Amino acid sequence: MSEREHRGNKQSLPSKPCQHCGLPMSWRKAWARHWDEVRYCSEACRRGKRPRVVERAGG
Repeated sequence: MSEREHRGNKQSLPSKPCQHCGLPMSWRKAWARHWDEVRYCSEACRRGKRPRVVERAGG
């Protein structure tokens, strides 16, 4: 596979849910060295200011 085919393939990046809001967050280059320690998707969630996502029962 050439580099041109691989460029921009973000589906193969790891992801995990934010501990505050529950939204999925994808791996970022800035988090590469400490991905295992990343728990929040943003500063707002880290501070607890973003509202939590509430799942609705029955759709």
